[in-house]
Order: sequence, then C-alpha cells, then structure tokens
Amino acid sequence: MTPRVRALLTLLGLSGGLAFVVGSVLFLNPDRYTEGVYLFIYGSTAMLLERLGRLWLDREG
Repeated sequence: MTPRVRALLTLLGLSGGLAFVVGSVLFLNPDRYTEGVYLFIYGSTAMLLERLGRLWLDREG
C-alpha cells in the first residue's frame, strides 16, 4: 500500500470518527437532530469505506 493511499484511508477513518462525535453532540440539541443524523450517516459510510479499502489492499499485497 502506497503512503498516499494509506494516508487517504486514515483520513477517511478519522473524519468518520469525528463525524460520529460531532453528531453525538448535536443529538443533545433537538433543533440539530437532522444534522446529527447526516453526520452519523457520513461517519458510518466513511469508516466502512476505510475498512473495505484496507481489506482490499491487504488482500492484494
């Protein structure tokens, strides 16, 4: 796995985790519930793509 791909996957995973944390905080304010849901959707998708990317690249190399 090239350093650039590794950095991209790491960034994807970290941004997903951050989206989960921020989304959790937004759930505390009922007026921000929708934003929290969108951040949860982004966070779960980003972390899934990060994991799938690492599995794919580990399988190849």
